[in-house]
Formats: sequence, structure tokens, C-alpha cells
Amino acid sequence: MSSHPPASRPAPPVTNGAIASALLALSAAETPGSRPASEYRSAAWTLRQLPDELFGRRVRLAALPGVSLRAADLIEGFLACHSDEGITDRLTALLDREDPRKELKRDFLSRADVDRILAAAGEDAGLSMKDFRGDLHLHTDRSDGKMALPALFRALSERGDTYAFLTDHARDCAVAGGLFAEDFRAQKSQLDILNDRAGGTFRMFLGAEANIAEDGTIDITPARVPELSAVVASIHTELRSPRDQTARLVRAIETPGVAILGHPRGRLYDLRQGIRADWPRIFETAAERGVAIELNGCPERLDLPPALARLAADAGCLFSVASDAHAHRHLEFVRYSLAVARLARIPAGQVVNTWSFERFSEWLEERRSGCV
Repeated sequence: MSSHPPASRPAPPVTNGAIASALLALSAAETPGSRPASEYRSAAWTLRQLPDELFGRRVRLAALPGVSLRAADLIEGFLACHSDEGITDRLTALLDREDPRKELKRDFLSRADVDRILAAAGEDAGLSMKDFRGDLHLHTDRSDGKMALPALFRALSERGDTYAFLTDHARDCAVAGGLFAEDFRAQKSQLDILNDRAGGTFRMFLGAEANIAEDGTIDITPARVPELSAVVASIHTELRSPRDQTARLVRAIETPGVAILGHPRGRLYDLRQGIRADWPRIFETAAERGVAIELNGCPERLDLPPALARLAADAGCLFSVASDAHAHRHLEFVRYSLAVARLARIPAGQVVNTWSFERFSEWLEERRSGCV
């Protein structure tokens, strides 16, 4: 694969993502809970979801969902800038200072960014939906999702996926409605019926999203709940702590039954940068153990960002591209994950959910048994 980023149609001088970032900065400068603050945040959310860039198009901005007349006037002003840097200068003038939260928005993609990146063609374009075989981070209404298992199963099968990995939260993530062992056993019985009915055209494996405690232990493994094929291990606490959390993640990666390290940094758009850690050491450990690093496609997470994903790729890591879907409309978030993989120039062969059913199944069984 080429060592250069994939070619795609060029980004416009002023992007939806840059305007959304500026609107959020203006929202933060308003009185919390005030109408302007709410309007700017709503408009920012809308811009990040638009499939087309606004720059150069004739659009009645106030007709867009969630965009007030006040926000539309600001957007019009930002569109008149000559570049994203020009937006930064205009924002600085409006705030009388630089955006204090700009680092919390760095390396996040809007939907228009994603569509532009994935529109690249040619043999060096990189990973795409044609390489994708199945989603490996999914939630149902048994934990904090909105879809019942049969509806999720049907949606993935109809999309043409070959397999999937179901990962409802386990008990220690109580805020997400975590499941107990008997709940996973019931889920396995339901899943067996659905898999039998599918007749081999689509297969869903039962897993869990295990919570990584502060000492690196995880709350559920196949050793304790044999019905599970393996688990995605993720951090959900101490995400703003200044302490180094390398040992926490290394211990989780080395736990038999862990197949994937989920949203590794724990970052959230405009809210937190995530944990501090020795990422080269973490990636080295994951590569040695055959544990995949997740590229979480939720637009508010995009975790890992491209630079760290490239570092992990150079360390020889495997990857999972995943939506972290909690509702039907979230299933398309895998496209964000694919876009990050392209920006990081990750070869398809290093992404476990581009593999055939047989190869993926064997890898999952190796993770279950703790094979290195």
C-alpha cells in the first residue's frame, strides 16, 4: 500500500467541521443553558451530520433542521471566510481569545469529511465497505441500546454482512444497564435460534463489552461465562485523570478472553481528550497478544484518532473497525471508522473484520483461549 494518504476530492477552503467547532466555542462562551448557547450547539450538531459541505452551495441555512436565524447568520459569516484558518481568526476576534477547547475537537470528522475520504478510488485508495465483513461492537435493548436483538440481527443480515459480534455491556457498567451472567445465557439461547434460522448466510457471535476497572481487571470473561466467544474490553471510568494508565490497559490486554481493546483513549468530542498512557508499549503488547485495537466509529468518539492508529499499525497491531451502534441509524457509523483507517493507511489485511468467516472465527477462538 502507498505510504501517502489516499487521494480524494479536495476539501473546500471552509469545512462544515470547522464551522461546527466555531459554533461550539461560541456556545461555551454564552451563559450555560441560555437560548443562544443551545441554538449554537444544535446548529453545530446539524453541520457535523450534513452529507455535503455548505461552502460554495446555495442553501437556505435557516431551513436546515436545528439551525436558528441567529445561528444561520453566524454560519453565513463563517462561510464568507477564505479558509478554516480564517474561521479561527474570526472566532478569536469574536471571543477576544483563542478557542480554549480546540484540542478537544482536533482530528474529529464530520459526515461530509467521511464521505469525501471514502469517495477516493483506485488501488491505493484504502479500506472500503467492499472489504468489510461485519460489525464487532453492537448493543441491544438488553443493555443501553434501542434495538431488540431480532431487529439488529435482521438489519445486519439484510445489509449483506457475513458475521457480527454482539457486545452488550456487562454488570460493572451499571450506568449502561449491564447484564449478569444469566442474562448472557438467555441472550445466547435467543441468538442460537436466530443463527439457525439464518442457515449459514449470516452468523452473530455472542460477546460482551467488558469494563476495565482501575486496576486493569475486567468484569466478565469467557472463563466465567462460557457462553461468550470473547469480549471487547473498554475503559469507562477515570477518563479525565492526569495519571498514567498504561498498566491498566496492558493488564486488560493480557487477560485471556479479550479479543479487542475498545475505544482505547476514552476521548469524546468537545468534552475530554481521554487517558494518558505509553501508547507504544500498549500497542506492542496488543500486537504480541494478537488483540485487535478498535477504531470506534461513533462520531463523538472516533477513537483512535488517525495519528495513534498509524502508530499502532506500525507496531504490527490488528484492528477492528466498528460502529459501537446503539440504534439502527448508528450502524452507518462504521463508515467513520473506515475513514479513520484510510487516513491512517491501515492495510485491509490488518483489520480482523475484513477476514473470511473461517479466519475470523479461528482468531476469536484463539482469543477466547488466551493463545498468543
